[in-house]
Amino acid sequence: MKRVAAINDLSGFGKCSLIADISVLSSMGIEVCPVPTAVLTAQTGFPSYYQQDLKDMVEHCRIEWSRMGTKFDGIITGYIPHENQIDQIIDFANAFNQKNTVLLVDPVMGDGGQCYANYTDSMRLGIQKLVRKADVITPNLTELCILAGEDPNELPNNVDRILEIAKKAKASEKQKIVVTGVILEKGELCNMAIHPGGAEVIHSKYNGLSYSGTGDLFAAALMGNLLNGETLVDAVSKTADFISESIVNTEDKDRNYGVDYELQLKKGWER
Repeated sequence: MKRVAAINDLSGFGKCSLIADISVLSSMGIEVCPVPTAVLTAQTGFPSYYQQDLKDMVEHCRIEWSRMGTKFDGIITGYIPHENQIDQIIDFANAFNQKNTVLLVDPVMGDGGQCYANYTDSMRLGIQKLVRKADVITPNLTELCILAGEDPNELPNNVDRILEIAKKAKASEKQKIVVTGVILEKGELCNMAIHPGGAEVIHSKYNGLSYSGTGDLFAAALMGNLLNGETLVDAVSKTADFISESIVNTEDKDRNYGVDYELQLKKGWER
């Protein structure tokens, strides 16, 4: 059985982060070993929440799991609450990132042209350092601009310009980038898969709304599809369909609570 270390926070409400990693990857036949960076009563989009920090948990997991001789087929990282955790995650990746291990970094830093309030310049530099180690990164367009040193307040909406920015953000020729949630000139929603062989635009259904947790769900499903043998383009296509169908199934409710993706997991991935 494939095994993934999932480094993320744990939120009681929002259907995101470790909840997404554990449920999605487990449904795909992959063992998940969670590394919690913080525990929250609810994801940070809610008007009020309590956060219990676990600043040294990544380090403790690295030390203890190294003693156990643990190996991972994949390592996935998401929201990083504190700057000191970035170096811990890099140390973790150095310890467990073997020749065939897939390191997928979701560089959670901002959205809608804005950087999140807790992300300082030094945190941004730390995330860029982590991104340089990754095999696959899944930034949204705001995060892609931040990684490339472009102004995120001026988000592009044409494919050629986005590809130019992605080229600047790319750490190496071998690195794969999936730019998520791109809104093109005609209002179409797409994800862009950029790989050594070129780039593909994968279109998705779009209802004009944004939901909690879809980035985490996307990263987890993408990791699972890649570990289960899909090419990058096919993995992005399957993952995008999973997200779109989950949104269709979601009741009319506060979008902070996330999408009802559990119904899609019940249907399974063999389709």
